[in-house]
Amino acid sequence: MTTRTKYSPITRSGFGAELEGLDLARLDETMVNEAMDAFHEAGGLILIRDQGHIEPDDLLEFVSRFGTPEGNEKYDPSFLVPHYPDILRIGNARKDGMHTALFIQADPPPFLWHMDDSFRHPQPAGSCLFCVRTPPEGGETGFAGMTAAYEGLPDDVKARIDSIRTVHSYHHLNELLRKKNRHRPPLSKALIEQFPPIVRPLVARHPETNRKSLYLPLCHIESVEGLEKSEGDALLNGLQDHAIRDEYTYMHRWRPGDLVVWDNRCTLHAPTPFDDTRYERLMYRLTFGGRQIAGF
Repeated sequence: MTTRTKYSPITRSGFGAELEGLDLARLDETMVNEAMDAFHEAGGLILIRDQGHIEPDDLLEFVSRFGTPEGNEKYDPSFLVPHYPDILRIGNARKDGMHTALFIQADPPPFLWHMDDSFRHPQPAGSCLFCVRTPPEGGETGFAGMTAAYEGLPDDVKARIDSIRTVHSYHHLNELLRKKNRHRPPLSKALIEQFPPIVRPLVARHPETNRKSLYLPLCHIESVEGLEKSEGDALLNGLQDHAIRDEYTYMHRWRPGDLVVWDNRCTLHAPTPFDDTRYERLMYRLTFGGRQIAGF
């Protein structure tokens, strides 16, 4: 196969890759395969710039190669790109005084590092964000590579945590968010029954690359099996402090036409706030399914 796509790492650890030479409006099989190879080799994060000319069809076709797009039935239909129910608009865009996108303002630091919906099965395998409009400051998105972070741990720590399991809970996450937002309601009985706590490994083996990674959406983890709360909290907090060190993280400053695709099974992400009274931000988001991690 002739290689036409160039990519370079975007962190010191090798996590994340910026791809050059791709035009999503003129994709062919070679380009797609090279992008997917880079995605896995870089630990589940790729960045492609200068795609402001593409259409929703191009975006959907490309992302669909990574997994099956998930529906957006739980969102207001007015937040979806017309005729593209798989593409959700995110941001503070308005028309005639009404929001035309899902807007949840991010909190200031400490950032809410997470993997989407680890409290449900099947969990989304990955997601993408495509930048339509962005403020001149703020509104960045952070990414942290959990494969590189795991591989950077001392051997004795790996041996200690390899068999540990944790309890992930939507109720726990919601109660955490309610502490920051007093107007956020408790989960309904129906949602509690729909999403009961589930147990997942603290160290996950990726179903496609077979590499180990930390499975550490800390805000979703209610407890650590077999450990007292204080001991479990200390372990998880220490691991997250390690995992969000500079060599494993990338803070993306958006510009229109940027596309980022990340692997939800081995990558944390975190939003940052912006001044939504002065600036408008609009992103397109797709979430896709795929092979699930084992061990829960």
